[in-house]
This record gives sequence, C-alpha cells and structure tokens, in this order.
Amino acid sequence: MTRRSLFQAAALAAAAAQPAKPQSAPHRLKLAKGLRDLHDDTIAFFKQMGVEHVVMPTRFNTEPSRRGLVPATDRGPQSDALLQPWKTANLRRIKDHLGERGLSAEMVHLGRTWRVLHGKPDADQEIAHVQESIRAVGEAGIPVIEYNFTPLRASEGYDRTDTGPGGMGLRDYDSARTEGLPPLENVGEHSAEEMWERLEGFLKAVIPVAEEAGVRMAMHPNDPPIPVYRGAAQPVRTIADQKRFLAIVDSPSNGLTLDTGVTTEMGEDAAEAIRDFGSRDRINHVHFRNVRVETPYYKYLEVPHPDGDCDMFACMQAFQEVGYKYLLIPDHTPEFTDDTLGSQIGWAHAIGYLRALRHGAEG
Repeated sequence: MTRRSLFQAAALAAAAAQPAKPQSAPHRLKLAKGLRDLHDDTIAFFKQMGVEHVVMPTRFNTEPSRRGLVPATDRGPQSDALLQPWKTANLRRIKDHLGERGLSAEMVHLGRTWRVLHGKPDADQEIAHVQESIRAVGEAGIPVIEYNFTPLRASEGYDRTDTGPGGMGLRDYDSARTEGLPPLENVGEHSAEEMWERLEGFLKAVIPVAEEAGVRMAMHPNDPPIPVYRGAAQPVRTIADQKRFLAIVDSPSNGLTLDTGVTTEMGEDAAEAIRDFGSRDRINHVHFRNVRVETPYYKYLEVPHPDGDCDMFACMQAFQEVGYKYLLIPDHTPEFTDDTLGSQIGWAHAIGYLRALRHGAEG
C-alpha cells in the first residue's frame, strides 16, 4: 500500500470512529383547531384527535353549540354598542385554562369593527379600543389576532346540498342568488375606494401598536370573493388585493390569513400563493380547506379535503418548505349523518387527513 493510500485509509477509519451527528428534526407545522367553547368534553375530544394548539374564544364559554353548515345571513350591526376592548386578565384566564389541559392557545379573533368598516364619525374611538385589545393580547402572550374587513359578508349566496359522498351535506355558493339585492338600511352603500381608504387608516393606526406588543395581525380575505354585495364593496378579494394590502404597512405584524379554499375560489394556485407570501413571512394564520370551482369568484362547492380542485398535499408541502410557524386549522367541515352537536365526526375526518398530509410533507 502506498503512503498516500495509508493516509486515505487512516482518514476513513478516523471518520468512521466519530459519533454520527444527530439528524435535526424536521420543522413541525402546528395543526390546530378553533374552539367555540371550553367544555371539558370539547377539550378532551380535540386532545384525543392529537390537537395541541388552538384558536381560543375570548369569553369563558363552557356551553357547546351547533355551528350550522350554511352561515347565518349577515345583517350588519344589530345594535349601536361599541366594540369593547379585551382585558389581559380575562384572556390569561382562558389561555391558562386551556394550557392546564394541554392545549396551547395561540390566536384570538377580533370582532367586527363596524364603525371603521362603515366610516362612522366615531371610528377613531373604535380603533382606540382595538389598540387596547392588541396590547392586552400581547401581555397575555398570544401571538396572533385574526380579523375580517368586509362591510357586509355575501352570506345569502350560500345554500346546502346533500350531494356529497353517501349524501354528505355540503355547502355551495352561487353569486346569482344575491344579484339585484338592495343595500341594507343599517349598512348602506360603500365603494371600493372608500373601503381601501378605511383599511389604510386602520392599518396605519393598529400595526405599529401590534409591532410594539409583539403581536401579528392576520386579515382574512373577503369570502365569498365577489366584488360587491348589497351595495357594499369587498375590498380584499384577489391575490392582487392581498399584495396591495400588505404594501400599505410593510411589516410581519401586517399579514394574511392564507385560506386555501378562498385562494382556490379565486381560480388561483394555492401552493404558489403560499410560497409567495410565505417566503416573505406574511402568512400569520391558515384556513386549510378545499372547494370545487365552477366559475372563479362566483360559483363553487365546498368539499371534503381530498375531493376539490386544490392540491392539498402540495399546499402542505409549501407550508413546510417556507417554514410556516403559526396555526393551521381545518375549516368549514362538511355535515356527516348523525354527527354530534360539535360536528366531531367531521372534525375527526379533517384532522386525521391533515395529520397524514403533514407526515408526508415532513418526508
């Protein structure tokens, strides 16, 4: 054996004698569930399903209730009551209650800011209450607040169909059902330009507070994503709108709820959108669901995860690739025959499917 060969052999032997470096665990996506109540049975069920992270309610509600397959018709504000700010102690009580039972509460949902949305003279007072709520959320150690920015949701376009597998109840949307409907007296008409002006003012007022509090805001795009409903424009209904929204205040605290269903309703590639927004760290929450689209924006059917136009596995892979680190929840479960009050069959089906997709995306 030559001298060079001896050196090579010695080097190989030395390398083989070194302990193997431990493989780093893959980034683990946080599969979660939004909670409507704090009943012991509700918490136990989702724990049994493997859920570790949740969107928490903002009041200590222990009474389960049924969430209908078709959402209730949005009639705008039903009183003149001002949106009240959250208190840190109340949020901590709910968060700690869940934490003691093994669930990490990492998001809350802001109520509708009707005065801001409708351009009322006292909108500044409502914004001040939102700022106070953001500070309370930060003090309670909750990282994300989700909100909607629609002056009136186009809910009358939804209906129920029992055309799912085995007669499963599904909900569909057809904008033709809302054509010609007049403005509501308590809502009025609102142009796209007015809505964008209000949105810009809202963001410039609340995002600096969120940055200081260590909180991220997640704005859900308008769903259904039609242009106008009963005279009320829907300002954030396209991918271009979402990019415009993010550019108003360029900050990680100003982010999106990436809804794979809504993105597909637009006729867009949800996985591509995830890579785009996720690579810029502007996805602060995720609704993970599927639809079958007949006419982008205007007509579609909400279906079980495996049955729609969205490539759910490609989406899970995209979230894994961009290192998305906030919550990912199933949304809008179909209605299974003889399901429980809390739609536990539907949620079990969804959560099991998401866990399998996550396992595959981790490689």
